[in-house]
Amino acid sequence: MPTLRIVVTENCELCDKGLKSLSFLNNLFTIKEVDVEEGYEDFLLRVPVVLYGKKVLDEGILSQYVIFKNFVKYNIFKIFLNIDF
Repeated sequence: MPTLRIVVTENCELCDKGLKSLSFLNNLFTIKEVDVEEGYEDFLLRVPVVLYGKKVLDEGILSQYVIFKNFVKYNIFKIFLNIDF
């Protein structure tokens, strides 16, 4: 199953809400929570950040619409489901 990473930091209410908002993807992706201090310091002022590989799907106040839009933009559904758009 493909993996989405969500970059978070400690005591971040926005990160907690963002993690909950990604639950709709649990059946399609493994969602891995990573701390910003584990090599993701570039995202320190942008957390939470949702990553697929090196592609940023959304950041800050996470939006399901923006995430889906970026799935299409980066052909993630095509890669994952072998569907042409």
